[in-house]
Amino acid sequence: MNIAKSAAFTVVFLFGMAVCEYAWADQADQADQAAEDYARLPVCKLSADGKALAVEPCRTAPAKVPMPRRPVPQIIQRMPAAKPPPKVAMPTSPPLPALDGIVKPPVPTTSCDAAGCYGANGVRYNSLGAGAVVTPSGKVCNRSGATIQC
Repeated sequence: MNIAKSAAFTVVFLFGMAVCEYAWADQADQADQAAEDYARLPVCKLSADGKALAVEPCRTAPAKVPMPRRPVPQIIQRMPAAKPPPKVAMPTSPPLPALDGIVKPPVPTTSCDAAGCYGANGVRYNSLGAGAVVTPSGKVCNRSGATIQC
């Protein structure tokens, strides 16, 4: 059964190749025929009044003298040297006030229940609802996913 399928596939494939080859050969023949038909047309000329073509259809006239290429010297100039911009002294800024531990890094949570969460530091954070928690000292913090930011 498998040999019959392979043979049928091969026959269909070869038939498709033959059809494609015939179609491509036909297109090439048509292109050659069109080129020959165009070469048989008379060269285009204006009528006596100069407002229309004397004979239609016609083909364009061949070039009388092929135009030779003109040698043109190639001039490559160097880029001008760029001077670096002058150094400008930056003004000194006043010293920033020290942040006395106001912003602390977020604390990851280890376990949570309906009443609150335990932080990785062992502190219990009681839930206030809507993502807010409170520390044992009474400070309100934000709970976002698995971290608590105070």
